[in-house]
Amino acid sequence: MSPVTFEMEIDDGQTEIIVTGDRDTAVIVRSDGGEHIYLPPEDFEREPERETPYQSQPRSGQQSSYEPASDGSESPYRSGVDISSVEGMQSTSDGYVIVHPEPVTDVRFLR
Repeated sequence: MSPVTFEMEIDDGQTEIIVTGDRDTAVIVRSDGGEHIYLPPEDFEREPERETPYQSQPRSGQQSSYEPASDGSESPYRSGVDISSVEGMQSTSDGYVIVHPEPVTDVRFLR
């Protein structure tokens, strides 16, 4: 079995749990709102992809319609996702992050 690191931080009324290593794990949390089970990411059996076709540059000479505006104008779309602002489970390159919307009173980590 691969080693697993589990870190938890409660701040601003929410809980962030960071799991690195073996992704074949589940986390059960209990808070004032009840119990919630976070199952392994759907793709846990394969290694996380370091690059995807969506991260690649357009073919030379072509411009992508998805490039951010270069005129400095405001946009409702962000270039990067602040994982701590997204509730639920998000895969990372070396594990996953869980953001639970309440302070957790009990955590169970299952392997």
